[in-house]
Amino acid sequence: MEVVSLLTPAELDREDLFRLAKKRLTVAHFNRTRLSKDGYLVKIEEQDVRCSTGEIVLDGSDFRNGAHLRFKAEFFVPCGGRPKAVNISKMAALFDSEAKPHFKYNVEGANLFLTQQARLFLEKRKVVVFKNSSTNKVGATSSSLEVLAGLALSTQEYVDLMIFKDGKPTKFYQSYVKDIQEKITEHAAAEFHCLWTGHTRLQGAKPRTNISDELSSTFNNLQAELKSLGLFEDVPSRNGVMRRAIPKTLVEKIGLETLLKRLPEAYQRALFFSWVASHFLYKYGVNASSVDFFHFARDLSQ
Repeated sequence: MEVVSLLTPAELDREDLFRLAKKRLTVAHFNRTRLSKDGYLVKIEEQDVRCSTGEIVLDGSDFRNGAHLRFKAEFFVPCGGRPKAVNISKMAALFDSEAKPHFKYNVEGANLFLTQQARLFLEKRKVVVFKNSSTNKVGATSSSLEVLAGLALSTQEYVDLMIFKDGKPTKFYQSYVKDIQEKITEHAAAEFHCLWTGHTRLQGAKPRTNISDELSSTFNNLQAELKSLGLFEDVPSRNGVMRRAIPKTLVEKIGLETLLKRLPEAYQRALFFSWVASHFLYKYGVNASSVDFFHFARDLSQ
């Protein structure tokens, strides 16, 4: 795997980023001539590199490992790296001499990049932190719906509908991807709304990190409780939920009845309970009552 440290105070050249994406190349292939005058790119295998800032990088690997402690930006979005890379012992390196944070927002795109202690420390100092348990939920949604296509389509249907033809995606594939993107956007917005409104309602008394933990634990507990209520056995409710949970492109092409015959019951149950639990929590919050759920459950069959 090619790994680099790439920095530019100005916006990265989008044209070259698109080139890398279309050719499925790593950022190590970024065109250095497209960097801003203060930007630089250092590969992990490189040594004794002079950056545009005048700094000499003795070892690219060591430089990469500590890059997040060196940069400053409005948003910090770690999307990979070692677990616990940001821990309580590194806090001093994330603030300047005037105690101002190097990053105003920390959005954990990578699992476990920050320790819990570090998150809470940063939040006490007015850094906005969105924990991985919230920010990575859409990744699980995307993966689940990718698996769904493989389970729901016959071998021939999968070849005809999901496999690229002459290097180009089919119309079905493009539509299915769009459906997944819409669901991801919907879930991300709902998760953000829960975190932001919960924090605002409590006037900042509870860190967003703890609200995220509470939301996750409530979601897991609610799923467990739902399994004992017999909701899945209620056919109208089950069909209503599955019709909304499964991407519409798949429902329109194959038909809900056929899909439910093909999908393993274990997958159906997991999708059903996940959809019900998440949508109920997003609508009513972690302090919802049994009366709230009664009203919510009445509409599942619609």
